[in-house]
Amino acid sequence: MKFKQYLPASSSDGKAMVSLKDGGTLGDLLDTLGIPPDVPKLVIINGISRGVSNTVNAETLTDGDVVAIFPPSGGG
Repeated sequence: MKFKQYLPASSSDGKAMVSLKDGGTLGDLLDTLGIPPDVPKLVIINGISRGVSNTVNAETLTDGDVVAIFPPSGGG
């Protein structure tokens, strides 16, 4: 799965600016992008690995936060 399919048309290089209402959470961001909440396998917020869980999905984001969302990856 590639997350680029969920990015807004205005995105470039796999990056996009997304606006959320005040008090928006990571779960709100996933919902806004149309990413099912059980799909991300790693979330990094402002350079800190947050893993994935309902607790992380409920974490409030603030203006200027940088969020990286990673899908499952294959191994060998």
